[in-house]
Amino acid sequence: MERNMDRSMTMTRRDFISGLFAAGAVAGAPHFTAFANETPADAAGASANIDPRLAVLIADVHIPLPRSEQRYRTGMEYTWIIDTVKREIGEILAMRPLPACVFCLGDVSIAFSEEREYAIAAELFAPLEEAGIKLVMTVGNHDLREPFLKHLGKWAGETPVPGRVTSVTPLPDFDFVMLDSLKEPDAKNRGKYDALTKVDLGKAQLEWFREFAAGAKRPFIVGAHHPMWELKITKDVVRAPMCFGFIHGHNHKWDQAYLFSGYSAKTVIRSQGLPSFGIDRDIGYALLRSAPEGATLKYVAKDYYFPRPISTDKRPPLWDDIVRDNSSRRVFFPFAK
Repeated sequence: MERNMDRSMTMTRRDFISGLFAAGAVAGAPHFTAFANETPADAAGASANIDPRLAVLIADVHIPLPRSEQRYRTGMEYTWIIDTVKREIGEILAMRPLPACVFCLGDVSIAFSEEREYAIAAELFAPLEEAGIKLVMTVGNHDLREPFLKHLGKWAGETPVPGRVTSVTPLPDFDFVMLDSLKEPDAKNRGKYDALTKVDLGKAQLEWFREFAAGAKRPFIVGAHHPMWELKITKDVVRAPMCFGFIHGHNHKWDQAYLFSGYSAKTVIRSQGLPSFGIDRDIGYALLRSAPEGATLKYVAKDYYFPRPISTDKRPPLWDDIVRDNSSRRVFFPFAK
């Protein structure tokens, strides 16, 4: 695997295009919705079709600035993230057919929401939109809404909850609901990691979600930055007649769980955590393929490292074992409960 830890964090559009990597082929498997035709193609081929039933899910992008440019200092330099994000966006652009959507489940900022981090993120993600892919993003606990919306607001979706980065995206077989779980720190606590541990859906968003879930006519899946047990809406999600799953970021790992509400087969749904898009631990993204009977989420595992990548000769063998174990893992979300 290529690991670029010390390259410059500056970027031009030419640098971005020249750094595109071809994506690996993805094979279908019995029992799961097939991931057919996701084969590499020439990145210069701009006429590729878009598959309306294919989406890419990412989380925890964590775009950094050099520490010398930070107003609020992080614990270390994160020199590898920009190259990792560029490479993975290049893989998405090289897919044939292209996914119809890319959903980002928050934490665009490395830590404390420096405004220029969002400007860099907008430049990184712009080629996806230019290729005809719909981007839908929400915020995480390392974000602030004002700089996020200033630079990425066109990808936030049309919110049904004023003041929140909440959205409902209709897909061919179901709706993708994105919740905003960010509780912003007080101004006096900017730059303090302890202030980034709060979670809050807010009264208005919670009331809206409960009304939406109770009256939904189509299957829907819920996405948010934080896992369900931190949001404290497990009963609302599990008991919603048309809700068939929950997907989150935050933990930087491909983390499978089940949500229960009472002792009944109809009150169990799957919860799945996503890898980070480049900062640490599980590195990669997920492919979401839908069909009339349900959706399949497949992990595209690119790497594992913590707390940072290190040279190949010092790389622990366990890291490669984790990547090998995670490669091509997938889970199925049936629509029917």
